[in-house]
Amino acid sequence: MRNGASVTIMPKTMFTKIASLLAAAAVSGCVMASSEPSPLPPLAQDQSQPALALLEHVLTGYFAGAGANGPTACAALAPTALTDAQETALIGRFVRLAPGARCKAQGAGVVDSVTGDPAVLVQVYDFSCANAGLCSGWVSAPGAPATRYALRFEGGEWRFDGDPRIIAQ
Repeated sequence: MRNGASVTIMPKTMFTKIASLLAAAAVSGCVMASSEPSPLPPLAQDQSQPALALLEHVLTGYFAGAGANGPTACAALAPTALTDAQETALIGRFVRLAPGARCKAQGAGVVDSVTGDPAVLVQVYDFSCANAGLCSGWVSAPGAPATRYALRFEGGEWRFDGDPRIIAQ
């Protein structure tokens, strides 16, 4: 001991209590982190939902290019409209996607029926399947030419081949 200072040794029970508290805090942190919901699996892995897989594929690209302050966006499917369950599946994956009823045609464009601001509609149309593993459809998305997609299910997921077309006016 230097300069006459005394050293106090922490009692063993105090050390044990502190170690227990630290261990409990560490374990609870692990439990809290694992309580977050798991990311949803890509729709491209669901062979029974080729139209949703195509919409997910197109919407991913659209939202990546639209930036954080893009207008309200809705999705549509034709000739068969999206069911509530399908729309919910898409909205669960894209927090910036609004229900289709929110986008209303007005004049030559689309508006958000809640805010009155301009909106965009991402559409898959003329969608059909030749069999359970081969489908096709057209996509209309803002800022992109109409694109015809061929979809094939292989390797456990839908694969997309796009063919952009400039349609004569």
